[in-house]
Amino acid sequence: MPEFVSFSFDEAGRGTLAGPVSIGCVSFDSLSLQKIQSGEILKGLRDSKKIPEPKRLELRKEILKHVQYWHVSFVSAKYIDKFNINQAIFYGISRALPKVTADMGRTKQIGNLIPNSQKEDLDPVSNLERKPFLFLDGNYKLKLTNPIEGYLSIPKGDDLVPSISAASILAKTFRDEYMEKMDSKYPGYGFAKHKGYGTEEHREALRKLGISPIHRLSFCDFLRREGSEPSLFSH
Repeated sequence: MPEFVSFSFDEAGRGTLAGPVSIGCVSFDSLSLQKIQSGEILKGLRDSKKIPEPKRLELRKEILKHVQYWHVSFVSAKYIDKFNINQAIFYGISRALPKVTADMGRTKQIGNLIPNSQKEDLDPVSNLERKPFLFLDGNYKLKLTNPIEGYLSIPKGDDLVPSISAASILAKTFRDEYMEKMDSKYPGYGFAKHKGYGTEEHREALRKLGISPIHRLSFCDFLRREGSEPSLFSH
């Protein structure tokens, strides 16, 4: 009977007006999970939105020290506009997992696998007989095919399940840094401050500057309703 290995997921930027949605994925070995549960490592894991930024960055460093596998995938505003936000998240989940050879049910070592010679026997993607089980924040229904064993979707999982909290922190911190870079590329919108969320400051900037190439057209309907929708991208 094949062993199971778990991967935990959470997204950041689901409801923003601009920028990608970010999907974080982590996998811890069983010893690290025990240490997390006992409070020996990674103290203070919870929903990343409830953690001050300096603490989030501190926890990110710790997470990257202890995970066996991690990946953060960005799915663009254009993809979200074309397929909708849920499909974008599902696509991001599939991209964040290690590559899988479906016909043999075996995982291949790719992505951000953290090599650790002392933990080779616990490596989540080097044991070819293991089948992944997914833990997700939210209330999603996924269509899974072999070799995925199954999944559990947990409302408020990012605040209740430490491994999902870790995925949440990676998703948010890497996305925040990306949006800070976009602030320099598309000045005037305040991306570094609000990270693309629909604050009044951001909405007012949209009315004045128009839509940038990283805005989600499907999320900016308020411009059409107000009669202030620009006909072309502003940049």
